[in-house]
Amino acid sequence: MNFLKKSLFLVGLATGFIASTSSQAANLDVDVDVTIPDVLILYAYTDIDLDFAAGEFAALLDANCTTDDCASAITAAEAGSIASGAVDLGITPAATGTTANIAIQNSWAVRALGYGTFNASVTDNGSESAVSNLVISPATGTPSMTATAGDVSFDVDLTSSDLDDGLLQANYTITVTGS
Repeated sequence: MNFLKKSLFLVGLATGFIASTSSQAANLDVDVDVTIPDVLILYAYTDIDLDFAAGEFAALLDANCTTDDCASAITAAEAGSIASGAVDLGITPAATGTTANIAIQNSWAVRALGYGTFNASVTDNGSESAVSNLVISPATGTPSMTATAGDVSFDVDLTSSDLDDGLLQANYTITVTGS
């Protein structure tokens, strides 16, 4: 019977613990303030190599030329001179072929948070003299967390001696500010 008394005592004790659980609750209002800073992210290629086919540039010099081996008959007589064994017929490039415009599309992008507008600019950092008229677009816009892509373009003087080695270098800095 001693065993039975101990078992009943333990069952009663366990029932007392279960029955005496608190039915009270506590609650607390919490206010959280999160300060998000203005963020402006500029994406850009830092090294771009452009290789053009000869026919692409030949067409800038002569609209009838679409390959690197162009044959255009000269129908008008040209006046020229012979000096030191070299023949100079005074042939000038076609009027349409002195400048090429190079547009590098989607070469930079901006993503921002906390700004209503952005302003983009491009600065020449000592490009070769054949490079001129650096332009960035868009120059202004509404930034968002979805990237806004942009282009950079410049003109190349096809009569420049910079092209004698077959390599032309443009060097520029893109700056984007938010406001």
